[in-house]
Amino acid sequence: MTQQYFSIKHSLSVNIEPVSIDQVPTSRLALENEMPIPFKMANDVAEIDSSALRSIRNIGEQADALADFLQMQNNKINLIMGYVLAQQDHPESRFDTSVFGAGEIKFLAHGDLTLDQAVRIKIFLPNDSSAIYCYGTISAREVQETDPTLIEYTASYTRIRDIDREILIRATLRIQQLQLKQRAELRQQHDLKNDDPQYNPQ
Repeated sequence: MTQQYFSIKHSLSVNIEPVSIDQVPTSRLALENEMPIPFKMANDVAEIDSSALRSIRNIGEQADALADFLQMQNNKINLIMGYVLAQQDHPESRFDTSVFGAGEIKFLAHGDLTLDQAVRIKIFLPNDSSAIYCYGTISAREVQETDPTLIEYTASYTRIRDIDREILIRATLRIQQLQLKQRAELRQQHDLKNDDPQYNPQ
C-alpha cells in the first residue's frame, strides 16, 4: 500500500518534462548519480545547517551569538544557492502548482499529457533555498470547467530521495503554519472591525 503524505494548496514554480519509461532511474542510487550537482548541494547543505544550528542552540545562552552569526553566514550561502538553482529552472517546461506535498503535486497546463506518462520533476522552494529533483507519473487529470483547454494534472512521485521527501514535508508544514497564522490575523482584524467601525489596521 502506497504511503499517503500531507498536501497543501500553494503555488510553486516547477519544471515538468515528459520522458520515456527507460529514462527513469531504476534505483535511488541511479537517481543520485543523474541528479545535477546544484540540487545535491542545496539540499545537503540545508540538512547539515539545520542540524548544526539545532545542536549549537541546545548548548545554552552563550551559544546564541555564535548561532546568530552562523545563521547570517548561512543566509549568504542561501542567496548564492538560490541564484545557482535558478539556472536549473527552464521556462519552456515551467508550470505553477495548485497543490504540492511530499507524495505528489498538482499543476495546471494546456497540454496533452496522458495518464501513466513518466515525467521528470523539478520543484523550486525559494523560501527554503532548496529544490527537488525527482521523477513521477501522471496519476490523474481533470479538465477545468472554466476553460476546457486547461487541465489540472496530478504527478505522483515514483523516484525521489528520502532527504528530499523530508524537505518537502517540512516545507508543507511551514507553509501550513504561515497560512494558519495569516487566517488568524484576518479573523482578528475582522472581529475588531465588527466591534469598532472606526478600526483601521493601517
